[in-house]
Amino acid sequence: MAKLKDALEKESLELSGKFVKPLVVISINEKDQHFWSPELSLDLEEKNEETEIRCTLGPRSSLWTMFATFYGFSILVGVAGLVLGFSQLTLEMNAYGFWLVPVSILLLAIAYGIAITGQKLSYKQMVGLRSFIKTTLKAEHSKDQ
Repeated sequence: MAKLKDALEKESLELSGKFVKPLVVISINEKDQHFWSPELSLDLEEKNEETEIRCTLGPRSSLWTMFATFYGFSILVGVAGLVLGFSQLTLEMNAYGFWLVPVSILLLAIAYGIAITGQKLSYKQMVGLRSFIKTTLKAEHSKDQ
C-alpha cells in the first residue's frame, strides 16, 4: 500500500486515490474527470508474506448503477408490454400493449449505443490507469505479464 501511495504522490497531477484497508480506489483527478471517467479498484489481501491484488478497472459505481437501472427499466417496460398485450388478447380487446415491446428494444439499443460511446470516450484514461498500475506494481511473479 505504501508503494501505491508513493506512486500516486508522484502522479498527483493526473490521479488521486482513496485508501481504506484492504481497498484502494484510484481515479482521475477532478479537473480532468468527465462523466465517463473510469476508476481502478484494488482489493489487497495478505497471504503468507505476499500480497494478492484483485483489480477492477471500469466505470464509477454511480455510472454502473445508472445503466443497471436503465436496463432494468427497459426490460420492465418490455415485460409489462407482453403481459398487457396477452391480457388484451385473452379478453379479445385491441392488443395495443404489444407496442411496448419494440419501445423496450429501442430503449435497450439506445442504452447499448450510449455505453459503447462512453467506452470510446474513456479509453485514453483507462489505458492511463492500466499503465500506472502495471508500472507501479511490477512483480517478478505476476500472473499477468
